[in-house]
Amino acid sequence: MSHEFSEDKPGSYILANIGRFFELDDDERKLLRKLERRYSSVANKTILWHAESRIDQLYVIESGWACTYRDNIEGLRQIQDILLPGDIVGLRDFTFKKHSTEAMMITPGTVSNFPYQAIADIIQASPRLSIAFFASIARQEALLTERMMLNLHRTARSRISHFILETYTRLSRLNSIDLGYFYFPLSQQMLGEILGLTNVHVNRVFTMLENERVLKKHRGFIEVFDEKKLYELADFNSDYLSDELDGLTEYLEPQTSAS
Repeated sequence: MSHEFSEDKPGSYILANIGRFFELDDDERKLLRKLERRYSSVANKTILWHAESRIDQLYVIESGWACTYRDNIEGLRQIQDILLPGDIVGLRDFTFKKHSTEAMMITPGTVSNFPYQAIADIIQASPRLSIAFFASIARQEALLTERMMLNLHRTARSRISHFILETYTRLSRLNSIDLGYFYFPLSQQMLGEILGLTNVHVNRVFTMLENERVLKKHRGFIEVFDEKKLYELADFNSDYLSDELDGLTEYLEPQTSAS
């Protein structure tokens, strides 16, 4: 079901997400709000687009989680991105003609769709938001690079522990949440598709972590018993997710009108 945007709509996650980099002024808020003019309720497993489809619409995740993925010729799935509230789905595809991945909701949620040219309009109107978009893309790429290195060089225990802390860190920058017990709707199969592990291997690792009183995976939640041990297993450093834009301070100062 589609809806028209209303100024009375609850707090905007895209404002919270982009506002991590610098304090938004009123004009920048209005520009970002244009990406939320139409929003729709979507069911779990709703396909937002298919691979090789022409790029015409992008999406803001208002609520729920989504992912992008590719299936290889053997039919095995590799999940690339996990998209959380406030993320722009397809931002990395902006300059291409076609999508290289499929995009799908992995929980029920709400999305706002907008023509991809709206990103170009915002870039033209606001240098500061342009930098924020570049920063968002750079962090998506850094996240994928970090995961590739982990999948090549870390044990399954370390990969799973690291991904759990990475997801918690991303969520905590939008809302205050407790590492001891937080929402985590990914199945063991999906974790395997993200981290290059079999479902059996993922299940074995969670059993070990539970027996060692590190954490327990519930249906839809993660419960952490020993935060210190979890960080040790993950060898987690969140620098690649940093919101800091060092060296760009002068460009991020609020714009002032000429007198």
